[in-house]
Amino acid sequence: VLIMDEPTAALTKKDTDTLFQIVRRLKARGVGVIYISHRLEEVFQLADRVTVLRDSHLVHTGLVAEVDQQALIRYMVGRTLDTLYPKEAAPIGDVLLETKNLRRSGVLHDISLTVRQGEIVCLAGLVGSGRSEVAQAIFGIDPIDGGQVMLKGRPVHITGPQLAIALGLAYVPEDRQHQALVLPMAVSENMTLAVLRSLCRWGFIQRPEEEALAWRYVDQLSIRTPGVRNPVGSLSGGNQQKVVLAKWLASTPQVLILDEPTRGVDVGAKAEIHRLMSELAKQGLGMLMISSELPEVLGMADRVLVMYRGRLAGELSRPEATQERIITLATGATA
Repeated sequence: VLIMDEPTAALTKKDTDTLFQIVRRLKARGVGVIYISHRLEEVFQLADRVTVLRDSHLVHTGLVAEVDQQALIRYMVGRTLDTLYPKEAAPIGDVLLETKNLRRSGVLHDISLTVRQGEIVCLAGLVGSGRSEVAQAIFGIDPIDGGQVMLKGRPVHITGPQLAIALGLAYVPEDRQHQALVLPMAVSENMTLAVLRSLCRWGFIQRPEEEALAWRYVDQLSIRTPGVRNPVGSLSGGNQQKVVLAKWLASTPQVLILDEPTRGVDVGAKAEIHRLMSELAKQGLGMLMISSELPEVLGMADRVLVMYRGRLAGELSRPEATQERIITLATGATA
């Protein structure tokens, strides 16, 4: 028996196809496979039977041939889900973030982009195309060799994340467990990491204020936790991701950078995160989203910037963006 837990989370399409071939060969040899995945298309490609868990309870088990995707989603979230991408129109305002000819030797080549108030701009591209490196350069995690970052039309020299936060930027990294959370610490302690100064008096953290802030975001983001003093590592992936979002929303940013915001979360949590993104856009927040999931890109982006080998290969408006056009640009092919 082989147990596989989210084996394709960091794989390219080609690597995923190779993995599926291996799994099928193992199955033909008589190996039993328990395959855990949040990606519904994988269930229908690989599985003979499917079991759905919700809130630690078994809610369905049966043959894959007897269910469709909508039925599976209904079992997973406990309700009918009309769309996973509840994108709502938001008024687009002035430019909040702009980069001009951002460069880092061997990594980024003349990256120029803008993010406006109320706008969700998506960086698409293959793994290794430089998408995350753009986010890390803007947020001051990685140094740049040249180019300019501007906030509200004013040039800024961001030397590190602390200054980026002070200037109104927030960054949700790709790997929440290693880059965004301190798993043994409490939910409340993780939520307030970016705003500790505002909660301190005479050098001591004011725990009642910290817990009050945490409970506010637990209610606002529908985070399922027995209490705000519970370790964040005890929560599900979707609820952990909401804690990361709460941490940055507490800092009241103007621009939110999201790297794979729904990776490894179930469809219910995914829809809730997308709904939150739409609400934040309507409130005037600008968002730069990085995603490997083309349906997410097409469902949530106002504009799509496609990267190829550290360069911007093209820009597509929401009406122009299709899976075929994005893949063409992302692979360096000629349209």
